[in-house]
Amino acid sequence: MIQLNEGRLGFESLGTLYPPANNIRRADITLAGVACSWFFPVNAPDHEIIFFIHGGGFIFGSINSHAALVSHLAQYLNRKILLIEYRLAPENPFPAGLQDCVAVIRTFCDRYPTVNVGLIGDSAGGNLAMATQLVLQQTKRSLPHYSILISPWVDLRCQLPSYTRNKALDTILSGEFLLEAAQLYAPSALDNPLASPVLGLFSGLSSVLILCGTHEILEDDSIRLHKRLIQAGVEAQLQLFPGEQHVWPFLDIATRGAQEALAQMGRFVTKNAANNALKLE
Repeated sequence: MIQLNEGRLGFESLGTLYPPANNIRRADITLAGVACSWFFPVNAPDHEIIFFIHGGGFIFGSINSHAALVSHLAQYLNRKILLIEYRLAPENPFPAGLQDCVAVIRTFCDRYPTVNVGLIGDSAGGNLAMATQLVLQQTKRSLPHYSILISPWVDLRCQLPSYTRNKALDTILSGEFLLEAAQLYAPSALDNPLASPVLGLFSGLSSVLILCGTHEILEDDSIRLHKRLIQAGVEAQLQLFPGEQHVWPFLDIATRGAQEALAQMGRFVTKNAANNALKLE
């Protein structure tokens, strides 16, 4: 059984595994009633920002748990990043956290309609990144210009073959933990596309980059999501990293695999920034 208090303290401590990036300024704010933090590189462009939605199984995670990772992303991508601290389950079950993410992005985009926005999420944050776009799509709101998903957990039914295939390889997650976390988050909505966004309708979404390790029990979440995006006509890339564990850059940003993930993200962001610039000409 998941011990929430112990689990949250332990997950919070993961934010100290490595130091934040140099020359990145952090500013804590509240937007749409939701706690957020800005991460500012020195020479980041003013016309483009990225929202980051953290992971933690919908029950763990915070600004502090992910501040170091996001600071390195801000430095490497040279983009201002806004990290969203959405409400956690079980105190605030589905769709509370999703509502927070949607509210922050809507409010920002209403205030700054000319700013290009990207979206990054890891694990459960990857789920919320996709679900947020489904809500924005349904309500006829502007969508992010691109999204990046790191080890996304997008099927809360927890039945895909990689749960068995990679069980002995995955040293981070277990099917038992994910099943319990899913019940704490969305006990009566596991088949709802806003809780399991792999079931969603994706036509019209902007470019998506999915990064996943081949030792994850969630490997097939990424593979299935990529297939569904391609079927919907979305420009989607899937990059599988041999031997990597769940959200490997979160655990050690200095490894070869983490640095290659940063490089993949950098190329993707640069390409999409150039494409957006061409559309405006």
